[in-house]
Amino acid sequence: MPRAQEKHLVALASRIWKAEVTGAGRHEWPAYFSDQQLRAAYRDIRIQAGTARTAPNRRVRVRLVWAGTDPAGKNEDGRTAQMLFTRHNNAWHPLH
Repeated sequence: MPRAQEKHLVALASRIWKAEVTGAGRHEWPAYFSDQQLRAAYRDIRIQAGTARTAPNRRVRVRLVWAGTDPAGKNEDGRTAQMLFTRHNNAWHPLH
């Protein structure tokens, strides 16, 4: 995968993941979040690292390492997340 494409996908996954754990910005991906309610919001989210690699069935898997303050106020570090993406109409879309 070209480096520019990997950077784009990591940045996109980072924005979606921040929406996942904070609740802010979920309206940008209504098909991904649908009516799913946020259980408890994290704060001070930072993406520490990310990679994107091709996956079966013409998909891309993005893995993130992130940190933030959990709902109880505890600082969490080195947490992992992964997301799958597929490409439709020249745009990348997250999959559940």
